Amino acid sequence: MANLKDSSVWNVHDDYYTRKISWEQVSHIIPKDKTLFEFCLLNSNEQSKTFLTELGYNVIGNRTIDFLKENKEEEECDILVSNIPFSGDIKRDILKKLVRLDKPFVIIMNSLNIFTKYFKEIFEEKELFFVFPTKKLHYDKYEKGELQPTKNNTSFYSLYVCYKVIDKNIWI
Repeated sequence: MANLKDSSVWNVHDDYYTRKISWEQVSHIIPKDKTLFEFCLLNSNEQSKTFLTELGYNVIGNRTIDFLKENKEEEECDILVSNIPFSGDIKRDILKKLVRLDKPFVIIMNSLNIFTKYFKEIFEEKELFFVFPTKKLHYDKYEKGELQPTKNNTSFYSLYVCYKVIDKNIWI
């Protein structure tokens, strides 16, 4: 088994975007009559918002909103949704803010996060449920504002972390 500590170079890249199929997989659990806030669009191409809108959702959010600051969109929405950044500090700050807001959410994350000490500490008082895909979720990668050739070679498994949206774990 490989150990990441043995790698001489490890770069975290946060410009991966959710494909439409990833939102289609959970569209049956996210109510269509609710307003969604796609909250991690800062400096993005708004791909996720576009896909959710195409799936019939009323979605607010745009590329100028910094979720870690106070936003009126948080009050205007019913459910928060996003594929949150991979970077550790930003990710932890986002998770802490989700707890403070105490609103329903569906977020996509690397599945290994649920086994971390920080995840347990942040959500220890919350009842979370998970949607476990039976196949890997793959992402579109953008570098320097351009979509790179699409590959289905994601090196990790992702899952959907849900709060106040479903009442049991689901395999899809």
